[in-house]
Amino acid sequence: MIPRRAYLLFTVTGVYAVIIMVFLLLPSDSIPKVRILSPDKLWHMFMYFLLALGLMFSFREGNYQRWYNRRWTFIIALIHASASEVLQVFSPGRSSNIFDWLANCLGIGLALLGLHLFPKFFEKPLSGK
Repeated sequence: MIPRRAYLLFTVTGVYAVIIMVFLLLPSDSIPKVRILSPDKLWHMFMYFLLALGLMFSFREGNYQRWYNRRWTFIIALIHASASEVLQVFSPGRSSNIFDWLANCLGIGLALLGLHLFPKFFEKPLSGK
C-alpha cells in the first residue's frame, strides 16, 4: 500500500506537471517577459529539474527501490518533456524546438545525477521511516 504522504507528493508533482504544460502551451505573447535569467533554455532546464525532483521524492516516499525510482522518474519526465514540445506545434503562437527539448532533458539528467551522487538523500523517506 502506498503511504498517504506519497499520494500527497504525487499529487503536488502532478499539479506542477500540469502547470508546466499550461505554461509551455500559452501563446508566447501571453507569457510575461522575465528579465532575470532571460535565457529560455535555463528556464526549461529548471522546470524539468524540479519536475524530476518531485517525481523522485514521490517515489522515495512510496518506499520504492532506487532503480525503480530512477527508471520511472526518467520515463515520466521524458514523456512529459516530449509531449510538451509536440503539443507546442498545435498551440497558436508557439513552435517546437529541439533545443528546448534538450534543455528539458538536461534538467531531468541533472536531477538524476543528483540521485546518483547523493543516494542516501533520495533513499530515506521524508517521513523518517
